[in-house]
Amino acid sequence: MHDVFFFTDIHGMYDLYRAIMDYCNEQDPEAMIIFGGDACDRGRDGYKIMKELLDNPYVVYLKGNHEDMFVQAAMEIKHCFQFETNDRKKIHDTLYFCRGFDYRYQSIQNVLYNGGIDTLIDWIMDGMNMEFVDRIAHLPLTFSTDTCDFCHAAGVYQTFERVSNAEYNGFPIDSWDSESLLWTRSGFTLGWKHNRTVIFGHTPVPYLYEYMEVPETLLQPYKWTPPNGMEMDGAKMDMDTGACFTGTAYVLNTLTMKAQGFEDLEVNEKEIRKHDIKKIEVIQF
Repeated sequence: MHDVFFFTDIHGMYDLYRAIMDYCNEQDPEAMIIFGGDACDRGRDGYKIMKELLDNPYVVYLKGNHEDMFVQAAMEIKHCFQFETNDRKKIHDTLYFCRGFDYRYQSIQNVLYNGGIDTLIDWIMDGMNMEFVDRIAHLPLTFSTDTCDFCHAAGVYQTFERVSNAEYNGFPIDSWDSESLLWTRSGFTLGWKHNRTVIFGHTPVPYLYEYMEVPETLLQPYKWTPPNGMEMDGAKMDMDTGACFTGTAYVLNTLTMKAQGFEDLEVNEKEIRKHDIKKIEVIQF
């Protein structure tokens, strides 16, 4: 059986992304790699990472809320602007011009306010490829293996009524809307199916420490197992360690439940084109 790896929310940090991908390939060249969404924005190389994920036959690429925002903004740009230049500064200034309107260019503004200027510029300079946009728009929202379920956000749960009438592997059909799977941060302590773990990102674990009312410890993935006696006692696991802010990301081997950590030593040095990445601790869940 080949390994199944999961990581998420790499947010344009290309060297960190590359270190994780190389590690997975070293462990098992034919491993399945599940990426949980939010490849783009905040860091400078989001568009490059999205393209590589789409073109890798071993990757299951799930949609995140930042991919969703990119699609909406790209469609708005296509309908509202024509760019006849590859001058990065001129494209930058045109996009920032959109910030001056209260009721127009809302999708573009949403991406700008969420750190996506480089993602949009790189897509425009690459010819505003709408086939690429369509592929991002149709990324899956969920994926499941024998024991684990994967999505971007933590706004998912199971109730006894929801699953009592049928066995299933994964998410019941038509049970979730995109808001729950892409955006919602609540529901972390609500139930999940017995003997299964739902694994996601979206909410950096430092924010979960306060939400869960537990002492803040190391910046690492957080797994929550419900107390004994809950009808829906499956586990939930947040893998988002805020890579673009902390320089730290983990990749989880879902067969062994071991997470290998990586750290970008120059996370705030944006002018450095090649960052040094080091391995950090391995965590056993």
